[in-house]
Amino acid sequence: MIHDPEQEPTPETGERLVSVRRVPDEATATLLCDLLRDHGIEATAVSSQMPWFGTIESARRGYWGAVEVLERDADRAQELIGDFYAATPEIDEAEWEDER
Repeated sequence: MIHDPEQEPTPETGERLVSVRRVPDEATATLLCDLLRDHGIEATAVSSQMPWFGTIESARRGYWGAVEVLERDADRAQELIGDFYAATPEIDEAEWEDER
């Protein structure tokens, strides 16, 4: 977990948002946020990009931004993201043959 000690608690819950994964682009951030939401964890994508500077910050930092969740959900979110990246896709051989 990437913890920002200066992160303010959210007004709705009084809990902090914590970063659980740095991501290379907005598409990855959206995909991971959707994955977490499908498992009941509210997540948000936070860009580290600066308006009018394109992808300069990505080049400097090495990542587009981060996925953040409430502190209480951080461990479960990291577990789900880890499982996602560890998974291997299943190939339906019949469908594969039809596409050839």
